[in-house]
Amino acid sequence: MKLPEKVMSSTLLKRMLLSGNEDEKSVYLLRLSIPDMDCSFEPGDVVFICPENSPKLVSRALAILQADFKDHVTTEEGVTLPLGEALKSQYELRLRPSVWASFENREDDFWACLADLRAQRGGEFSSQDTLNWLKPMRPRAYSIASSQKHLPGILELIVGLVTFRDVKGGICEGLSSGFLCKRLQEGETLNIYIKPSRFRLPDDTTRPVIMVGPGTGVAPFKAFLEHRKAVQATGPNWLFFGGRHRLSDFLLKDFFEELQEEGYLNRLDLAFSRDQEVKIYVQDRMKEHAKELWDWLRQGGYFYICGDAKCMAKDVEQTLLNIIQEQEHLSLEEAQTYLKDLRLAGRYQKDVY
Repeated sequence: MKLPEKVMSSTLLKRMLLSGNEDEKSVYLLRLSIPDMDCSFEPGDVVFICPENSPKLVSRALAILQADFKDHVTTEEGVTLPLGEALKSQYELRLRPSVWASFENREDDFWACLADLRAQRGGEFSSQDTLNWLKPMRPRAYSIASSQKHLPGILELIVGLVTFRDVKGGICEGLSSGFLCKRLQEGETLNIYIKPSRFRLPDDTTRPVIMVGPGTGVAPFKAFLEHRKAVQATGPNWLFFGGRHRLSDFLLKDFFEELQEEGYLNRLDLAFSRDQEVKIYVQDRMKEHAKELWDWLRQGGYFYICGDAKCMAKDVEQTLLNIIQEQEHLSLEEAQTYLKDLRLAGRYQKDVY
C-alpha cells in the first residue's frame, strides 16, 4: 500500500456506540489522537484510514495457501516483509478483477477461488504468487466529525458497521468498518492521513447554513456546528437529519439538543422513515418547510448535502430544484440555471459517496 509522506500513527482513544443497539447496523463515534502538532484540518476535510484484515481471516488464507506466516514476499512498492504481515495490512482478501475473470462462475466465493488458484500452481507455488492474485490494500476515506477549534489534538469519526452475506449465507463485516468498529481496540494504533476538501463553511460567519445529512452523513455537520459555535458565528444553522427509527437511529441526539438549547442549532428537522406507515425522508421535511428554506437561501444561505450518492443525494437535489422552481415561479431550465449558479458561488456543496 503506497502512502503519502504525511502519514501519522494515531491512537484510538475512545469508541462510543451512537445507535440504539449494538447489532449488524451499529454506528460508532471514534476519537483518535493527532500526535503531529503541526497537523491542521478544517471542518469538511477528509481523513484516510489504513485498515487491517482480521487475523482470523489471515490465518484462514495461510491455511488454504499452505504457506507460512514468516515466508518473505516483496510488495509492488519493493518492500520485503513476511507474507502474514502483507496479508494483514498490504493486501485485501479479494482477488484482482483480472484474476476473478479467469473463473467461469464469478459467484464463487473468495476462499474457494483462492483454493483453486493454489491447487493450479501445485508444487510450483510460491508465497509471492499470492500477491499477484490479491488486490492491493487501499486506504478508506471518512469525513472528519470534529473541529480542531473545539477539540485540539483530537480527530473524530462517525462510522457505521457494514455487513453483508457471503455466498453461503454467512454474515461478513466490511474490511474498514469491521476494523474500526470491532477489531481495533482502545489504546491501539492505526495509520491515518488527512486531505483537504472543497466541502467548506462560508468565510462569512453571518451567513445561514442549511445541512442535509441522514445517518452517518451527519459526520461533517457535527464538525460544522462545533466550529460555528467555537468561532461564535452569528449566522443561523438548520439541520435535516434522518434514519430508519428514532429510538435506534437518532445519532448525536444529546449533542443536537444541547446545541438547540444554547442557540447554535436554530432548526432541527427529523425524518425517521420506518416509524409510521408512510415513509418519511429528509426531502419530505424540506418540502414541508419549502418557504422557510427558500427564505434562508434568499438571505445568502449555503446549502450542504452529505451521504448516499445513489438515492438520497439525488432526491434531495431534485427536491431543492423543485423548491427553487416553485418559490421563484421559474421554468425547470431556469431553476437548473439558478442551482448551477449557487454551485459556482460555493453556496451549494455535496459530499457524497
